[in-house]
Amino acid sequence: MSENTQQMYPTFTIASNDFEKDLQIIKVMFAGLQEMTHTKDGFRFSESAQLAAGWWFYDVFVTQDFAKKMFETVLPQEMHNMRGATLGIASVLQGQLRKYGSDARIKVHGDVPFAAPWWAWLFS
Repeated sequence: MSENTQQMYPTFTIASNDFEKDLQIIKVMFAGLQEMTHTKDGFRFSESAQLAAGWWFYDVFVTQDFAKKMFETVLPQEMHNMRGATLGIASVLQGQLRKYGSDARIKVHGDVPFAAPWWAWLFS
């Protein structure tokens, strides 16, 4: 199956109080990760965002191949386990958001213990 026809999985949730600005920053970040991992069409955003208490919430969907390459490229080898990767990748991406002047928050989509079996495919 080619990369652009792989199923997309909700992987990150974004909370943003400046939707337009943060969306552009996040697009640049993920496009850079695609370039770094030699991946094409590896991510997309949820079709709609939800507004609550002045914050926009939306998800970033990624292909299995892009997620695996992203974790392998961005994180040190000692973090290539489910817990380390889950905590590490969100931390790295949050740091990049701050670097670009964004107040947005990024976290791993869903409840980590609940999603633990789902994350196992990253490391198989």
